[in-house]
Amino acid sequence: MNCEKIRQLLEANADGELDLVGHLELEAHLRACPECARRAEGIRARRNALRESLPRFTAPPRLRERILAQSRAEAVAAAPPPRRFRTGWPLWNLAGMAASLAFALLIGFAWGQARSRANSIWEEAASAHVRSLQTGHLMDVASTDQHTVKPWFAGKIDFSPPVTDLAEAGFPLVGGRLERIDGREAAALVYHRRLHTINVFVWPAADAPLSPGRRAKNGYNAESWTHAGLNFLAVSEIPAAELDQFVGEFRKKTE
Repeated sequence: MNCEKIRQLLEANADGELDLVGHLELEAHLRACPECARRAEGIRARRNALRESLPRFTAPPRLRERILAQSRAEAVAAAPPPRRFRTGWPLWNLAGMAASLAFALLIGFAWGQARSRANSIWEEAASAHVRSLQTGHLMDVASTDQHTVKPWFAGKIDFSPPVTDLAEAGFPLVGGRLERIDGREAAALVYHRRLHTINVFVWPAADAPLSPGRRAKNGYNAESWTHAGLNFLAVSEIPAAELDQFVGEFRKKTE
């Protein structure tokens, strides 16, 4: 892609709207073009500044109950005086239908938001995994000793990621590095499987836990879970069955 095309895609890329292939093509161009790279960095800096300066509000846990209660009350208040019908549904059924519709809309919106967030996180993690495979990007700390890797993160992030060596299971620990996933600092634990790499991204779940699940796309497999207030997302090009085995061994040693 030329510079003009790339610059049209920078905002979309910052919003996470590009697919994995498009994102990788754009990243390759940015590495070779300083001018486009400066523009991309400016967009990222602006968005990070907005993200950090704008307030965030969390909906109260009883939001759903309040919406349902209000829907029922409005439906009852708007209903005309009851009449007797030989056929048809009672008016109280209509109020129930209104409440059910409001509930369905609420659940559908929440599901759509969760799916969009999960897709965005997957794209971020997959891009970070591919980027790590480039020379010099895989590790900030290179060590097979978990007692070296774990302390390295101290002071660099505000949480303590669980680190374990799985060499006996065929997945040796080789190091770690810092990443940014889901808008915040994350730890990336790096393991090997024969000639392949496994990245395990770890960051606090807070009030946004990552739904457990598996995903495969463009030859890469991923598996996510949450434990002890932390989100985990393992990404690799190894077969899904082997990644599942790795996740099982990792969880056995860290939970």
